[in-house]
Amino acid sequence: MKQLVLLPLLFLAIGCEPAPKELNGYVEGEYLYIAPTTAGILQTLSVSRGQQVKEGDDLFAIDKTNLEAALASAHFEELQAKANLENAVAEYERTSKLMATNSASKSELDARTSALESAKAAVEIAAQKSVQIQKQLTESAPKAPGNGVIENTYFHAGEFIAAGTPVVSFLPPENVKIRFFVPQAKLPLFEIGSKVLIHCDGCGAAIKAVIVFIASQNEYTPPVIYSVGSRDKLVFRVEAKPEVFTPVLRPGLPVDVERDVP
Repeated sequence: MKQLVLLPLLFLAIGCEPAPKELNGYVEGEYLYIAPTTAGILQTLSVSRGQQVKEGDDLFAIDKTNLEAALASAHFEELQAKANLENAVAEYERTSKLMATNSASKSELDARTSALESAKAAVEIAAQKSVQIQKQLTESAPKAPGNGVIENTYFHAGEFIAAGTPVVSFLPPENVKIRFFVPQAKLPLFEIGSKVLIHCDGCGAAIKAVIVFIASQNEYTPPVIYSVGSRDKLVFRVEAKPEVFTPVLRPGLPVDVERDVP
């Protein structure tokens, strides 16, 4: 008889428990995918998965034989174009002087002017070609754009790489963020620029983060969200960035989020 009385009271007490202060979310990383701009054989791969790199460290290098040959050819074309320009300038000046003494016709001067403009254009085109090939040479052996970690490598030395195909994925610390979901009733408590506290297993003390994004439209709670207990059906996606990067915040790590109340 006592059990029949206590059970309803127990269910009533559970139903009256206050909603948890913490919201559920996860760590997300926005990766940089480093790729060559020209196709070629992967000559060297200087990094491995999980490796910490510093700005300027070598990542990989595509075989440069064809590009170096193309650059040499472009430099030769540029020298020829400059020589042709010198000749065009000399011919224009000579014809201009003859024109002053009526020893040359206007049509001859017009022809020299046209040849001069063409020669100038050829020099510009040749110079741009050299710059473009030099850029491709640089991009065939990219360096780390900043400090960070190599998340993955996709090829081995000796394999053919198509232009624009990523060879490594790179995660700089500033591209790590926290994504969590706020029920509509709690949304007024959060605003861009306000701070939150991040908790996770093994993280130690709470990590402070600043809200940088709040979705303008609500959405259904994602089917996979690290949550215990019930959730509102509609939530708003919110993103925050840690004030100070900490290596424990690995992409995919489930976290709990609460407002940082002064």
